[in-house]
Amino acid sequence: MSNDWRLTVAESIRRPLFKHAEVVAGSRGLARPIRWVHVIESADSCQYLNGGELILSTGLGFGGEREKRLSYLSELIRRKAVGLCMELGDYIPQIPQDMLELANHHEFPLIVFHQPVRFVDITQDLHEHLVNRQMQALRDLEAYSRSLQQISLQTQGIPRVLQHFQTAVQTQVFFYTPESTPLYVPPLPQSVQSELTELLRTHFGQREEPITTAGSFALTDTKQIIYHPVMAMGHLLAYVGLVLFERQTDEYLLLTLDSTVSTLAQIMMRKMFVEEQALATENRLFDDLIANRPVPEEWMRSVMGLPMTGKPPSYHTLLLSFQRSTGDHPDAQPPHDLTAVFRSALTRLGIRPFVRCTGQRFTFLLVEKQAVADSRRLLEKVMKELTRITKQMLGADTHIWFGIGRTGKKLADAGKHLAEAEQALAFQNEAQSPFFADLGLFRLLFHIPHEPVLKSFIHDYLEPLLLYDREHGSQLVHTLRVYLDTNLSKQEAAEKLYIHRQTLYHRLDKIAECLGEDYMLPHRRLCLEIALRALEWLKSTEQVTAPSHQ
Repeated sequence: MSNDWRLTVAESIRRPLFKHAEVVAGSRGLARPIRWVHVIESADSCQYLNGGELILSTGLGFGGEREKRLSYLSELIRRKAVGLCMELGDYIPQIPQDMLELANHHEFPLIVFHQPVRFVDITQDLHEHLVNRQMQALRDLEAYSRSLQQISLQTQGIPRVLQHFQTAVQTQVFFYTPESTPLYVPPLPQSVQSELTELLRTHFGQREEPITTAGSFALTDTKQIIYHPVMAMGHLLAYVGLVLFERQTDEYLLLTLDSTVSTLAQIMMRKMFVEEQALATENRLFDDLIANRPVPEEWMRSVMGLPMTGKPPSYHTLLLSFQRSTGDHPDAQPPHDLTAVFRSALTRLGIRPFVRCTGQRFTFLLVEKQAVADSRRLLEKVMKELTRITKQMLGADTHIWFGIGRTGKKLADAGKHLAEAEQALAFQNEAQSPFFADLGLFRLLFHIPHEPVLKSFIHDYLEPLLLYDREHGSQLVHTLRVYLDTNLSKQEAAEKLYIHRQTLYHRLDKIAECLGEDYMLPHRRLCLEIALRALEWLKSTEQVTAPSHQ
């Protein structure tokens, strides 16, 4: 396959109907491809051009008037026509010098017929030729796609696909992934390969967000790179591209590239899922950690493929819990296929990830490949990327929560850090942070039994206010919480409650009446703040665990 379907100006003038034609100017533009053929006699009609048209004219619209003929020719050039064929005769017996100079300046082919010719015969001939070539190109593309499917089932799928692609487009092609060595077909000299790899790394790695749309960039005035991302489930896997030298891109080239990218995406996703199936031992390890069963350090290192001696790398435990949109079927299966995509994305962030999907939750053990100076910033990037992928696959209205344990040093303590992540996840709404290190008081509440200790504590300190609110439909408990959270600032508390300060004074008097005038003494205030937070947490857990009634 090649670009034979593109009929150029040079090829068209070799057709029999052009045997009395002569190129009098703009010969450097003869390689331009023709998309269609039109008869246009005046500059006003040029507005209907789309670009790529070969124009036929007798000079009827401008004749010997200099201003009109230059305006006509300039408009054709501006509208990106590919050439002008003129029949010499009564309207224009010869091409004026000013038209020749303008055509040569813009490398715009100017062709004259020295004998009369029927324009209808030319349009019919060239249009038929264009349609036949395009139909053949479609048949070639279909055959190419079928052959790609066959190649994708073979071992060494990616190199074979690239070789097949290179044979089809007859130019240098490449396969680039940020985390591995690029593939070039045909192979390049080492110095050229190193230079091109650095150019690709600079172009694709210079942005905060990965490039996820097809594009191009120039290497020199005559050389450019065309690339297309390989995407799967909203995640970038690689880039496939080609280097064009003194050649412009076209629909055939782009369609061939698109078919190749689709096949490579299937191969890469299949490979990722096969790798996931081979992780049964790793999943058993996760099950032990989730159940908080003791796991020997040596066995964890063995499962993770880490050196058996020396200091282990730092790691992080992370939980991702999600709730799909209300429109989802209640029996929807857990999205296990996301684990492979998560694994690829996290690897790109410099992490060795271990992932387990259970129900509506993902458990992560994230091992640092190299020591990280700011682990919190790294984890924030991790959460951003996981959120982006999850919402793209499960829907933009999917609710997502995270819980992150403290940085681990000993792998045998991973179960303890997973429990910390669990606690951070449980209190995230109250603590407003997914990090266990930010939980503060909630680190204690998690371990206090609900019955009878926690509820009894709430009853002893808040029961008078709770009873008053139930009987009078008031909001004394909420008012006290806001008043304490604003560090006893009456003005700020009134603003947050959307009430007048006089109303707040009345509520505070009622609170003092219910709790006693000494409720703001340090030891009483501390107990009230604990009781208020415990009450809010218990309400949230009861709402989550309460059975739904139809």
